[in-house]
Amino acid sequence: MTAGRRRGQLRAIIWDFDGTLVDTRDKNLQVTRKIVQAVTGRPASVFPSLRSVDAYEDATRRATNWRDLYQSAFKFTEQQTDDAGALWTEYQLRDDTLAPFFPGIVEVIAELDHLTHGIVSQNSHRNITELLSGVGLLECFQCIVGYEEVDLARQKPEPDGLLMCIERLTGFAPGVVLYVGDHEADVQCAARADSVLMDTASQIRVMAVGAFFAVGSDDGHWPVKPEFRAYHPRDVLQVVGSLLP
Repeated sequence: MTAGRRRGQLRAIIWDFDGTLVDTRDKNLQVTRKIVQAVTGRPASVFPSLRSVDAYEDATRRATNWRDLYQSAFKFTEQQTDDAGALWTEYQLRDDTLAPFFPGIVEVIAELDHLTHGIVSQNSHRNITELLSGVGLLECFQCIVGYEEVDLARQKPEPDGLLMCIERLTGFAPGVVLYVGDHEADVQCAARADSVLMDTASQIRVMAVGAFFAVGSDDGHWPVKPEFRAYHPRDVLQVVGSLLP
């Protein structure tokens, strides 16, 4: 843990969405099946990664980001991947598969409502806002950056979306920003954002919290490790407490 050298005013907590705030595995599998069928004209069952939630989750964790998932798991071309991305919001909003918030998340956000919060996700902005509105959490987040707001070539783990959110929330004022995420790309994104800010002599630092709320998720094989780990949403409260005066 490297928190000691970066202790300072906690400016904001920024969250990933899928797999961090919300368990979207079932919903995303159903949506991806429909998108792949629409783009390829082939049944989803011919793709091994779409045959079960576990297979889909494994493919997602091995992929760098959503574009890599479509290209590596389904052999999509760049154009097919663009076509799939254009369908994501529509198909998400049409699909009625339940996507529950992880147990404890709503309560933890409520306990931390005195802090500034944001979301940086590869889900769509509209889908995120609708799900947050459904549980009365939308007003808790002062900035939401969905995949549509970031250049397709600069999705996570590139830091562009995270830097955009940090600027909107903090104006790059000195202090610490936490980025909470469940995927290797989230931790790499936080590290890259921190590196960019250090290169510009900024006095704001970015620290990653690995969110391992889903059963079996861990960072054992990740080359870049988070500064903190949370195995239950309430662990985030302890991380925040360690950074406050």
